Amino acid sequence: MRSCFITFCTAVFLSAVVPASGQNPSQQGRPAPAPAPVVKISPDDQASFNLAKDYDESGATQQAIAAYRQFIKGSPASPLASKAQYRIAELLESTGDLSKAFDGYQTLITRYPDTPEFEKSVTKQVLIANAFLAGRKLKFFGLEIVPSTDRAEQMFASIIKNAPFSKNAPIAQFNLGLTYERQGKLKEAAGAYQTVLDKYSTSSIADDALYQIGYIYMQVGRSGKSQDLSALVMAKNTFEDFLLQYPNSEKAAQAKDNLASIGGKESGDLLAIAQFYDRYKNYRAAAIYYNDVIRRQPGSKDAEFARSRIETLRSDVGDDALRTGPERAETGEKAALRRRLQAQVETSALSDFNGPSRRDVVPDELPVVNRPKLRTDSRDVRPLPSVEPALPTQ
Repeated sequence: MRSCFITFCTAVFLSAVVPASGQNPSQQGRPAPAPAPVVKISPDDQASFNLAKDYDESGATQQAIAAYRQFIKGSPASPLASKAQYRIAELLESTGDLSKAFDGYQTLITRYPDTPEFEKSVTKQVLIANAFLAGRKLKFFGLEIVPSTDRAEQMFASIIKNAPFSKNAPIAQFNLGLTYERQGKLKEAAGAYQTVLDKYSTSSIADDALYQIGYIYMQVGRSGKSQDLSALVMAKNTFEDFLLQYPNSEKAAQAKDNLASIGGKESGDLLAIAQFYDRYKNYRAAAIYYNDVIRRQPGSKDAEFARSRIETLRSDVGDDALRTGPERAETGEKAALRRRLQAQVETSALSDFNGPSRRDVVPDELPVVNRPKLRTDSRDVRPLPSVEPALPTQ
């Protein structure tokens, strides 16, 4: 009898503590979430969509595209409209008309941004844009013409605008820079790559973006369009930053080779400038650039030549001619004169100074220069006598 009572109490306790099967304890006492609203599809919409789907499944691609478009035109707000538009884009892609397929996905993203195929459509757009970037030829009246890099530029710009924070945005931004670079728009390309670093610094494409910026500066520096070494200096700094931030990148070896190449180009340009000044006997300027070559490339052949040339100039013209500070050492007489002038000027600046004005302070060693008197009277300026031309002989 006692055991039956214990069993009964245990059953009552468990029934009070353990919830009914399928019920979450954390949801007890809370209202159940409202189910998602069911959107009804009218029989006419379903029949129209099924007609297009029948064409699609039978392989009648053009008829299917036309039927899907007719369905969207008649029922643009139908839940099936986004599916119809997505299928239109897919069918256009299957025909090889990638440009129109891209526009089809673009229409889907623009008109139906809440479509479940949004991310998939963006991915499809990236693949199509990559095909044009790789040299895909643009179709015109069914015929393939020259590759259209500018069309790829438009595509990548649209992708970035559509989904700036999607998983495909970093590669789209990087490839936009590639399209600029291939069209010779180097400034725009560098800006596109910099955007990758600014907005997507943690993406896997960030190291490639930084490398491409250095490569662009190197191209500009080697093209001869730059009037100084600023582009090569920027390239050098960028590649050094690249190796510091991404030492394990697959492009690290190439960055090191580029740095060595830039150093040779840079020292060669400096050596050419030094020889120019050397040739025209501006030895002080020549020495400055020779020393710069030695500083930048201490172990190179250019540096060895610069050292030997500096030693030759030092023995030929002396150290004073190569001095980069004052042109010559100040003699004792000049130093005394300078100190005396400075003392007089400082004295005349005092508030209780009653002597001559500062402009009249002239050292005894310097002669008084009488400036020529300017002619300010009209009588001092006389016209030249006119010369009558000779008469013609015939």
